Amino acid sequence: MPTRPGSEAGNALSQLSVGVIGTSWWADAMYLPALAARPEVRVTAVCGRDQDRARAFAERWSVPNVFTDADRLLGSGLVEAVVVVTPNDTHRPVAGAALERGLHVLCEKPLGLDHREADELATAAAAAGVTTMVPFTYRFMPTTRFVKRLVDEGYLGRPHHLNLRFFSGYAMSGEYLWRFDVDRAGSGSLGDLGSHFLHLAEWFFGEIESVSCELGRMVDRPHPEGRDYRHADDSAVIALGFAGGARGAIHASAVAHEPTGFGQLHEMDLHGSEGTLHHTIDWDRVQSVRGARVGGDGLQELVVPEDLWNGAPHGTVKETYHHVFRDQGLMVGDWVRAAAMGRRVRPDFEDGARVQRILDAAILSHQEGRRVRVAEAVGASVAAERPAEA
Repeated sequence: MPTRPGSEAGNALSQLSVGVIGTSWWADAMYLPALAARPEVRVTAVCGRDQDRARAFAERWSVPNVFTDADRLLGSGLVEAVVVVTPNDTHRPVAGAALERGLHVLCEKPLGLDHREADELATAAAAAGVTTMVPFTYRFMPTTRFVKRLVDEGYLGRPHHLNLRFFSGYAMSGEYLWRFDVDRAGSGSLGDLGSHFLHLAEWFFGEIESVSCELGRMVDRPHPEGRDYRHADDSAVIALGFAGGARGAIHASAVAHEPTGFGQLHEMDLHGSEGTLHHTIDWDRVQSVRGARVGGDGLQELVVPEDLWNGAPHGTVKETYHHVFRDQGLMVGDWVRAAAMGRRVRPDFEDGARVQRILDAAILSHQEGRRVRVAEAVGASVAAERPAEA
């Protein structure tokens, strides 16, 4: 694996050379700004399928080397780490090739089309001894971290149940999107949105032992070339059984009209033997955590501690978001620092494979109309069995 100078005592580190594979709007909005804000990073290469777009992307971010073939970038000797921001069906081959070369890898979720692919990457990463990350973005926001702290401190007492809702409207138009093509994405809203909240559910309450899932397809999306393809879900409802006895539910929808600044809404309700927590982010101006303890004075707004804001503006969610991922350097910066020091950072490929295992169990549950133990999906590839319509 690449070795980096530095010490446990925090001596200055030379810059880590990073390549970015993928030139989507998300690479432009999340990864390049976050990397550009890190003095310990040099973005040395970028790769995109369209040469003109890749060159424009590179010029915008002052990246000196442009590729249209990921293998050429990976073998160029220009990078010690890569960020993979490409469609889901390319995650395993691209990230796998990077791991074979001993590179540190941050790869977008879901980690693979199914658990078999994700587990292969997690196993390869462990063997390579490199630092990996799967960016489950929302766990890094101040209010979400506050909920986690309260749960860990016993605010709820013994967990009873949680209800997490991720509503977005980006799929309402009916245009073809690769994210709803089973062969390219693996699943639709289940993997694209639901994976985030499956990760959070286990972060809050521990191991998910069983799932019961219903997938829905609400909007027709004809292929622009008129060909048939296997349509993925645009709405997913998942019931959860936790190993500790708690129960839960997740609703992830890409066809929910939410008239907010970013067109999405996150709501979380958590209940336990000693209390209740309600968390809302409307991706405009609302970032709220409310709580009530048994025997207390009713539901109260809970003040997020300043150490969790860490200087982030409270005005709009966008301002908070930019500060967290750029100025504070959470997530991408965490991965860069861990890679430079040869350390593990979470969530990593092992965490990504764990979520993919739950996704596979959820798909199997939908297909067979029954509750499925997550262990049943271990090592099983279900992508080829997914129905054309839910």
